[in-house]
Amino acid sequence: MSEPAQSDDLAAAARLFGRLLVRELDAATLQELQGGDIAEALDSLGIELPDAEQIGTLGNRYFDLFLHPQGALPPVQSLWSDGKYDGDPAVGIRKIAAAANLELATGARSAPPDQLGCILLLWAELHEIRPELAELLTTHHMAWCDLALAHATRDDGFYGAIARATVSLVRELRGVSG
Repeated sequence: MSEPAQSDDLAAAARLFGRLLVRELDAATLQELQGGDIAEALDSLGIELPDAEQIGTLGNRYFDLFLHPQGALPPVQSLWSDGKYDGDPAVGIRKIAAAANLELATGARSAPPDQLGCILLLWAELHEIRPELAELLTTHHMAWCDLALAHATRDDGFYGAIARATVSLVRELRGVSG
């Protein structure tokens, strides 16, 4: 695979997993995921798409794994580093976005800027227009992700597969082996 194609693939993966982490799966998103290339890419990663009847249950699973995980913290960097919302990592991410004149992704339940899904969405935008800021984001705002998703990677359902794929993606972005 050529370098630009690989870079485009990483950006597409960051957008996809960022979107799935920042907001629970709904019927419209599921329908979009079932379209050709995305479905094939997810299948190649071992991610089996749920059917429409599972959407309600998946909403509960999203809540349990990413919004209010039992025995863990949500994937929000400020919680992991500062023990509170809107800490130094959130400030840093806002500054990075502002330096590129980008708006931060907002998701369901007003996701903070340093929620992992928001970080991935911002990285996808930055890597195309400001690669030096994408590198800054990768260096300073992704090292905590393995730990933050560890509990979710043990889940055997759709979101467990998403968590495992996200950990792999972040490791690749950071140049770290598993």
